[in-house]
Amino acid sequence: MISEINEKIIVGVIFKNGSIKIKWFIWKNRKVNIKKITYIWKTKKGEKDIYNFAVTDGFEIFELSFIPKELIWYLEKIHIF
Repeated sequence: MISEINEKIIVGVIFKNGSIKIKWFIWKNRKVNIKKITYIWKTKKGEKDIYNFAVTDGFEIFELSFIPKELIWYLEKIHIF
């Protein structure tokens, strides 16, 4: 089942030597620790570049997006198995 969320979130991330490692995010007072980034892709919305990430905590897959121009992260979707 896929749930559409589309809400701003707080994300703990490490940027190092041109790579990114998402460590955790907080959504609705729940901290989700990320075990792995499974896929990365880039989209555009008008003039804005959007970086998209599929990540997992080992149980569920989450789709996150990052808009660097605004420094804002979103939880887009949750894939529940």
